[in-house]
Amino acid sequence: MTSEKKGRFGRKHLLAITVIAIIIVGVVLWQALPLIRKLKENTPSVHLLPMNLTLVGLNGTQLVLNETAIGNLPSLELKGGFKTSAGSLQGIGNYTGVQLSTLLVMVGGINSDCSLNVTASDGYSMIYTYNQVQGENYTAYSPATGDEVPTNQPLTMILAYYQDGMNLTSDEGPLRLAIVGPQGLLTDGHYWVKWVTKLEIEPAVADWTLVLIGPYPDNMTRGAFESGLNCPTESHSANWTDSNNNVWTGMPLWYLIGWIDDKGDVNRMEFNDTLAKQGYTVEAITGRGDSESFSSFTVMRNDSIIVANRLNGVPLPEPYWPLRLVGSELSSDEMLSNIVEIQMIVPGS
Repeated sequence: MTSEKKGRFGRKHLLAITVIAIIIVGVVLWQALPLIRKLKENTPSVHLLPMNLTLVGLNGTQLVLNETAIGNLPSLELKGGFKTSAGSLQGIGNYTGVQLSTLLVMVGGINSDCSLNVTASDGYSMIYTYNQVQGENYTAYSPATGDEVPTNQPLTMILAYYQDGMNLTSDEGPLRLAIVGPQGLLTDGHYWVKWVTKLEIEPAVADWTLVLIGPYPDNMTRGAFESGLNCPTESHSANWTDSNNNVWTGMPLWYLIGWIDDKGDVNRMEFNDTLAKQGYTVEAITGRGDSESFSSFTVMRNDSIIVANRLNGVPLPEPYWPLRLVGSELSSDEMLSNIVEIQMIVPGS
């Protein structure tokens, strides 16, 4: 065989081998395509920190999601932040996360007969009404001034894992409840639960507002009251067990007076002992107009006079709702139900 023929034969042989190799690689890739697609589907579009979120439906159905499952869910990115009880503006930025309704539908969904209990890893919890889960009934504030402003566009409640494109830091994440929207308005800080680990759908709770009248009057919402009870740094909660072994849980009356007795830039519930020793009257008033009065000397740092919001672990039923005055130092006549207002009456004011 001439060298020319040998060259042509070698080139043909190499070409045939190349074609066969291409065919083999193509067949392998075609067979592996379903696996590649499956791996792609199971790879989240975001890179999240390790986390576990427990979802509990109204019927007790439970589902635990890890970072991969949460990262694969549809996400939203909107602006928001919060205003603390002391008036400072914090957490302003762009938040990315999963809309609450997307998560709750996985365990049966939520309706107007339900509320949502959100629990954090440190035990802090907050109950939201159905309307709040839908982004309604929040007081909104300007991110520039902190002044109360109207919401011209809807707010949305999300479980956030990013702020400004970065994973939430360890002092607030990996998951945090956020109320966000296109306007970037702020909402009250006690609604922004950090370190969220559990979302539980429960029977509906009714909202209420407690009117507090004093040197620095305010209207305390149910959310603010419950936030004070669950404060992880300083417990403002107290219990009293009656003669029928019913457990009443709430906040000592003196903490509520501490909310309005001075400006309290750092801690709104810091009690003004100096003013209490000068003497004033505390009056609890019901929705029917009944009232009971106590001296500041009786109320001062007294954990045995409690404004209760729960009976045996659940919100007060009628006729006690929304709040009842209870405690070991009160007579049965002094244990008022349906409390809607507390006044601090300072002589000469």
